[in-house]
Amino acid sequence: MDALFDRRPPSSLELFVANPLRFLAEHIYRWSCKRRRGIIHENLIRVVCISDTHGYHDEILPLPSGDILIHAGDLTQSGTPQELSKALEWLSEQPHQYKVYIAGNHDRALSESDIFTTLPSFPNLIYLEETSATVTINERKLRIYGSPLTPKHGSWAFQYEREAAEWSAIPLDTDILVTHGPPAYHLDLNGTGCRGLLDALWRVRPTLHVFGHIHAARGVERLDWSDAQASYDRICSGIGNWKDLVRLLFGALQRGEHRSILVNAASLGGFRDEQRRGAIVVDI
Repeated sequence: MDALFDRRPPSSLELFVANPLRFLAEHIYRWSCKRRRGIIHENLIRVVCISDTHGYHDEILPLPSGDILIHAGDLTQSGTPQELSKALEWLSEQPHQYKVYIAGNHDRALSESDIFTTLPSFPNLIYLEETSATVTINERKLRIYGSPLTPKHGSWAFQYEREAAEWSAIPLDTDILVTHGPPAYHLDLNGTGCRGLLDALWRVRPTLHVFGHIHAARGVERLDWSDAQASYDRICSGIGNWKDLVRLLFGALQRGEHRSILVNAASLGGFRDEQRRGAIVVDI
């Protein structure tokens, strides 16, 4: 087991030799994401994003101020009602105007139909499970949709067979999408995310998508839904070619505006989840 945890990650040369097209595409894409400009709103809304606290919420750095606090699931490690109650109590004590959370695959208690009759009441929290909520901040209305679903791995809660992914329930007017798992090829650690969810993103194109689940892929991406973006996704899926790489490079040189922000806000990190990482803050 130590050999597994302490294994050396592949070098850049090894990655290039294994798949030169994808290696170059990923480097060009990361560079292009940094160059994209945001769309400026007169009334910015600050969103504080966290995920995968796994019961260690008291060890995480104090959360920054903001308008909306979003927890993208895995509040607990074992998923017991007692563990969940402690996590929700901590979440309810945060000062943000709106506090939204979803379940993750570890949160077994939230999969029990009567859980909210046995838990203490937290009226200042918004729980989403294949549902939406509308909030109003700075004279702007935002529709938030949340889903706990992730592709099946083991016997955890809220899982589906990968080939049966179904995301058609996400409303087209969703401004903020919150899922526990990531879309394929974006902050998902080498394609472990859901291809069906990526297809849904292309359909809905939310302003912000917050998720977690893959602790090692924490970060922020800015998508522009362009032909270059489509070329990158094709290369990552294995059906792209060198013409797609040229389109990706040309798009990267244009320095266009991003249309969606993706955030993997996993709070734990490291080989053994020994790291405690703070929130990721974005303005939309």
